[in-house]
Amino acid sequence: MQDWGEGGEGQMNSRKVTDADGRTWACRQDDAAPVKEGQDVSILCTTATVYVPLRLTVGWQWMKMADNGLARLIAAASPAPRTGTL
Repeated sequence: MQDWGEGGEGQMNSRKVTDADGRTWACRQDDAAPVKEGQDVSILCTTATVYVPLRLTVGWQWMKMADNGLARLIAAASPAPRTGTL
């Protein structure tokens, strides 16, 4: 599932991907600074089953990255899903 955000110069980029475990992650650029060619960006990803948002550094063309590739990066960096309640 790919959901292209507004994107564009001066606008925050966001998209959603689903990992192999079926978790849908909403990811957005961590700051509002325009993406500069060749410069990595920080993204923040959240899902309902993980308490703490996940912060990743990815390539500047992360909005064009294949869904499966981004989902694999997220899954590799994500903690175990939460169980029960706090």
